[in-house]
Amino acid sequence: QFRKKKLKFCKSHIHDWGLFAMEPIAADEMVIEYVGQNIRQVIADMREKRYEDEGIGSSYMFRVDHDTIIDATKCGNFARFINHSC
Repeated sequence: QFRKKKLKFCKSHIHDWGLFAMEPIAADEMVIEYVGQNIRQVIADMREKRYEDEGIGSSYMFRVDHDTIIDATKCGNFARFINHSC
């Protein structure tokens, strides 16, 4: 439903798990929609602390704009494993 390209989810040499393209993807093509809960910064801060306290090694939060963050840590899809900092 949210995937537009053939992708593979597996162990990564860079950081634990990763998402890998299984076909060429042009710069302007949709890869996959980042799915999760839309939250505000104050909620993101609280959740990040809670995730640390729960021993969750990685949280998957993606800033959309000044007011909106998508938290895919517990209810996301494979898009959370894309290394969006590169």
